[in-house]
Amino acid sequence: MNAAEIIKKDLDAIYIGNLSTVDDDLTLPENGKYGAQFTWETGEERFIDNTGKVHRPLHGMGNRKVTLTVTATYEGCSESREYVATVLQEAKENIVKEVRKVVLNAQVGEEAHLPSVVIAYTEDGRRMTMPVKWNTYEPAKEETVVAVAGVIDGTEKEASAEIHYKKEIVPVKGPEKKVDYVPLGQVRLKEGTLYYKYQKLMEEYLLGIDDDQMLYNFRKATGLDTKGAPPMTGWDEESCKLKGHTTGHYLSGIALAFAATGNPKFLDKVNYMVAELKKCQDAFAATGKYHRGFLSAYSEEQFDLLEVYTKYPEIWAPYYTLDKIMSGLYDCHVLAGNETAKEILDLMGDWVYDRLSRLPKETLDKMWAMYIAGEFGGMLGTMVKVYELTGKENHLKAAKLFENEKLFYPMEEECDTLEDMHANQHIPQIIGAMDLYRATGDEIYWEIGKNFWNIVTGGHTYCIGGVGETEMFHRANTTCSYLTDKAAESCASYNMLRLTSQLFEYTRSGNLMDYYDNTLRNHILTSSSHKCDGGTTYFLPLGPGGRKEFFLSENSCCHGTGMESRFRYMENIYAQDEDALYINLLVDSVLTDENGKTMIELQSVDEEGVMEIRCQKDQKKVLKIHIPAWGQKDFNVSVNGKVLADTALHDGYLVIDADPKAGDVIRLELPMEFRVLDNKSDAAFVNLAYGPYILAALSEEKEFLAAPAVEEIHMVDGKLQFEANGMKMIPLPKVDMEAYHVYFHKE
Repeated sequence: MNAAEIIKKDLDAIYIGNLSTVDDDLTLPENGKYGAQFTWETGEERFIDNTGKVHRPLHGMGNRKVTLTVTATYEGCSESREYVATVLQEAKENIVKEVRKVVLNAQVGEEAHLPSVVIAYTEDGRRMTMPVKWNTYEPAKEETVVAVAGVIDGTEKEASAEIHYKKEIVPVKGPEKKVDYVPLGQVRLKEGTLYYKYQKLMEEYLLGIDDDQMLYNFRKATGLDTKGAPPMTGWDEESCKLKGHTTGHYLSGIALAFAATGNPKFLDKVNYMVAELKKCQDAFAATGKYHRGFLSAYSEEQFDLLEVYTKYPEIWAPYYTLDKIMSGLYDCHVLAGNETAKEILDLMGDWVYDRLSRLPKETLDKMWAMYIAGEFGGMLGTMVKVYELTGKENHLKAAKLFENEKLFYPMEEECDTLEDMHANQHIPQIIGAMDLYRATGDEIYWEIGKNFWNIVTGGHTYCIGGVGETEMFHRANTTCSYLTDKAAESCASYNMLRLTSQLFEYTRSGNLMDYYDNTLRNHILTSSSHKCDGGTTYFLPLGPGGRKEFFLSENSCCHGTGMESRFRYMENIYAQDEDALYINLLVDSVLTDENGKTMIELQSVDEEGVMEIRCQKDQKKVLKIHIPAWGQKDFNVSVNGKVLADTALHDGYLVIDADPKAGDVIRLELPMEFRVLDNKSDAAFVNLAYGPYILAALSEEKEFLAAPAVEEIHMVDGKLQFEANGMKMIPLPKVDMEAYHVYFHKE
């Protein structure tokens, strides 16, 4: 390589951490792998100096963007590159005003489970959890109320609990599962929609990925031949503590792609990746340095350090990475039928149980409450799924070791303590609670899942369904105070959709599907690059004049979930119970039976808002069609040209009572109207919509625009192109790299 090529390779390999949410010192490398020397300059030394030391702004100053410039030199040649870091302001000081009393029931003679945290109310109106140490007490031998006091670190307030001892406690039964989704392999997207277009782009991208590069870090960690593959970049770069997570997402992506398309090339990729990872697992064991079953892209050191509470960025969420790998292997087994993946998972499940079961609960509680370092993704739910595959009780016990009372206890109490909590660190934990509900039937897990969803969608969502800003939840009903370029992390919406999907199985609620449709269409669909480059937005800018960014070599968490989400577009379109087939989402698609015979085609016709359900064979079940909330006013339905007189909705669903026959055509005509959406977060802001689409005004302006009146918006240049007072507007999912606005000042 010549000097310029060496400089480029060394610059490409630089990784200095997740710059979207900087709250600790950065390690700025001085030398590149191939010999280039680096010098660093910072645009604002009072927040990040030239050595990488971080000085966070005081609370109230707001987060600050700092430009870091690195100059690489080698043999007289030089090149510079810029990085933009967002330094988070200091956390606010919390003065506790009141501590909520813990009230619970217990069986006479048994020790009650007192939570490891209590809910506190601060003087500035915040609700939060605080760790507590309870005094010892004797379990009551008869029906009575026992009072227990506790000590809370960092405050003079005392914790108190009331234990109501009863002779008999009748368990409360949660709802039973009511529907099953049609398997992904029986649904195909139809050509002509953005869903199809963006799925095809990701399909082509995944087919072009070098499998050996995805295996690079695993092989290197075990001493196996890396087969000349290039190293990974970004969050999977060799010095990064999160390496391996993208490979896990990739496993899920190619398994989902096989199920969603039937392309045998994806099955070949699945089988190769799994076989090679099995070699890595065996190689780890053969060294004698690692516990049996261990598989990762690095050693066990990060797991050791977590157990002594080592903070990020010295370690970076080892169980989060493990979850991605295990989830990917699970998908390879369930969606692509790979049996070796199950063997690997069985051993990994044993490793997890052996590792965590020796730790006291106090250690686990402290680990899981740690910011980023203790983030464990969906490990709770993943271990439930492994248990369902293996039947080993230890795997279910391992799942329960990931229960995080800092989150679960306030959700049991239906209390919003999400302010300043990392959004995507905790949403997967709730998904895990729902998995535990499926496996155990314990009603408390249902309450946790249901209450969390209600709290998040009731006060923490943007108009697109996304949540969080700089990855964090903020105070309920303040989203309009956080309209920035760091809004709505894609991973968080990806996981909120998964939670919504779980809840629907037990409720068949149209309200859940309204949220699902909006978030899928206006955030997850919108997050896709319009090129075949695998790009997915990390954050979706919602401030005035924002632009999408993809960071294609960064291998971020959202890049990973993006590899999966393009093949999940259709997984919740159809569901069924014993009596009915549910059409939940009006997305152009084909439904087949178990033998691959077409049952139903769902197709847009003529114009937006008109859909036809074309039956290709006799249906043995009634049809229940979700009419989205935006289309419920003055919609029309006809069956074989005859207008349906009874269009009453049942929890958002239209019921076609007579079993449809082959050749029947059900036509839906939904009113595609311009709408103004108010924000309870701030009445000064509105959003504009056309049918299901949030509208984006294309403008470089950095101040919020005034909302045009609905009657001033009109269609131009064919479908889904609009204009209002000279301002061009298009649906948000159609925005590419243009600057845009989705929040407007109310006139």
